[in-house]
Amino acid sequence: MIIEPGIVKEVSIRALWQSNYAKHEEVYHTKINLWREATLFPKEITRFLCEGMTGECLEINFKRGHLFPNSKDLIYEIDPRYNFNPPDSHRSIKLRLGRFYPLGFFKNLRGIYGGNPYPGRIIAINGEKSKMLLDANVPLSYYDVTLCFTIREVLRKESELGGRCRDHIEEALRVGPGMQTRYDHVPTDFGLEERETFQRLDESDDTLFYQEPRLVGHIDRVCHEALLNYYGRILSPKGKILDLMSSYESHLPPLGEYEVIGLGINEEELKANPQLTEYLVKDLNKDPTLPFESETFDAVLCDLSIEYVIRPIELLQEVKRVLKKGGLATFSFSNRYFPTKVIKLWVDLHEFERMGYVLELMIRTGFRDLHTFSLRGLPRPKDDRWITYTPFADPLYVVWGKKDEG
Repeated sequence: MIIEPGIVKEVSIRALWQSNYAKHEEVYHTKINLWREATLFPKEITRFLCEGMTGECLEINFKRGHLFPNSKDLIYEIDPRYNFNPPDSHRSIKLRLGRFYPLGFFKNLRGIYGGNPYPGRIIAINGEKSKMLLDANVPLSYYDVTLCFTIREVLRKESELGGRCRDHIEEALRVGPGMQTRYDHVPTDFGLEERETFQRLDESDDTLFYQEPRLVGHIDRVCHEALLNYYGRILSPKGKILDLMSSYESHLPPLGEYEVIGLGINEEELKANPQLTEYLVKDLNKDPTLPFESETFDAVLCDLSIEYVIRPIELLQEVKRVLKKGGLATFSFSNRYFPTKVIKLWVDLHEFERMGYVLELMIRTGFRDLHTFSLRGLPRPKDDRWITYTPFADPLYVVWGKKDEG
C-alpha cells in the first residue's frame, strides 16, 4: 500500500465498552497524518484510513487485553513507606482503595520510572501489614472494546517537513477511559463519609458568592452544542424537566417540547433563562431537600454543578424521589470550575475519575441503567477568546441513569 504524502484525515475514534455497572462511550477527535502515522494502527484500520472517504465508518472489536496488553507482572505489592514518593506538592496525598495515582509517584518498582505520567490503581489494602497492591495495567485493558472510526474530513498539506509521530489510539484511550468504574465490584474510596472531602477554599455562605449574576457561558460554544446533541440522543422529545442548579441558560435540545422548572441560587440568572417555564431560588448546600412532590419529573438535569455540592448523597436521594418511575437523571461537567467553591475531592481527581465519583454516587443511591459519556479533542473555533491557550474545545463528560420502573 502506497501512502501519499501530504494527506491528513480528521477522524473521530469512538470507543464502546461495558463494565459491571454501566455502559460507557468515549469519543475522541483527532487529525491523522497518513504519511507519518497510518502504519501505527492495526492493518485493517490502516487500510480504512488510507482508502476511506469523508463520512465512511469502520467498526472493529477487540477482546480484553488485545487493544492494550494486560499482565499480572504489572501488579506490584508495595509498602507506601518505601515505595510511595510523591513530589513535595503532593505529600499530603493518602492512598485509597480503587483510586488512581501517577506511576511516577512510586519508586523502587521494576519497570516504573520517575516522572511516569500513566495511572496506577490501588486495588488492595492490607492495613495490618501496611501492604498494598498497585495495578499498573492500562485501565481499559480489562474490557472488551468496540472501536468505531469515522472520517470527518480529508485535508491536504502542501509539503511534509517532518514532525512528531503520534499513536492516536494510545492518546485517545490509554489515560482516562476505564478509570471511571469500580475495580472488581469493590466501591472506590472517595472519602464520602469524611468532612475534608467536601471542604472548599471559600466556606462562606454560597448566596454571597453567587449574589452577582454571571450571564456568561460556563463551557464554550462547541461543548455546549455537543451537550445539546447528546441530550437530543438520550432525552425523550417532551416531558417535565427539572433543571437543577440552573443558570441563565439551559442545555436542552431546541426542538424538544418541554416544561422546564429551573432551580438555582441567583434570581437574575434564572429570570434571563428563556427556556424556563418557571423557576425557584434555593441554596441546595444549605438544604438539599427539593420542594416538589414525589414522582413529579420525567427528567432531572444537573449541568456543570455537581462539583460544588457538599451533601451529594442527600441531593441524589432527593433527585430520585422527585423523578417518575423510569425517569432520567443526568450530571454533566467539563474541566472548568470556580476554584474557591469546588469541593476538595474534585480538584484531586483525574477528569475520568470525576465520572467515577458521580457514578459511585448514583450506584449508592440506587439508580439503574447507568451510562457514562466523554467527548474530547474537538477543535476550538479560531475566534474563541481561549484559542491561544488551547486549540481544543472544552471536553464534555456526562453520567446518567434511571429510576427503577417498579
